[in-house]
Amino acid sequence: MAPKVTVLISGSGSNLQALIDAKKESKLSVDICRVISSSKNAYGLTRASDNGIPTTVQSLYPYTKSLAKDDKAGRTEARNNFERDLAELILKDSPDLVVCAGWLLILGPTFLKRLNGLPIINLHPALPGAFDGTTHAIEMAWNKCQELNKPYTAGCMVHYVIEEVDRGQPLVIKEVEIIPGKESLEEYGARVHALEHVAIVEATIKALEESKKSN
Repeated sequence: MAPKVTVLISGSGSNLQALIDAKKESKLSVDICRVISSSKNAYGLTRASDNGIPTTVQSLYPYTKSLAKDDKAGRTEARNNFERDLAELILKDSPDLVVCAGWLLILGPTFLKRLNGLPIINLHPALPGAFDGTTHAIEMAWNKCQELNKPYTAGCMVHYVIEEVDRGQPLVIKEVEIIPGKESLEEYGARVHALEHVAIVEATIKALEESKKSN
């Protein structure tokens, strides 16, 4: 029986599509048992439905909408409740791996403790130690190259999720050289996204292999 994978998304789902395509092409032998989105408007939900994959929206907004911005204690409690419910939702399907494929929310200690060692991997559009915890890593790398005015090595990685954001052990690293003035930010972004689609498939295979060895 193929290992079960839960995929977490927040947006267009192009990396989810890469996993679906790899499965169709027999490059990836998994059962994508559910796609969970942090946004009800994510196009990735349509991609999943079009391929017969169950979907669920788990948004933070309903947990925090009635709270004042400066209500720190209330917001912490709401966040913990959100993470607890997200963990329970995932665990119901008994997946072998959770893949964050463009998931934009930090997964905190409440969530990680609840999952109790279930492997979670995350795609981040930067190299290890570069631009941690930001959704603007592509733009920041491109800008840094222009500022330095010399070739700059950037890229993307897929890493294990731990409490320290984007600091888990990397599984797959893809490097890209940026040459100042040679391409636009959009062109650089397109190169990174193409590599992400390869990296997410490679890392899913690798993480499942490692999980199998350790069990």
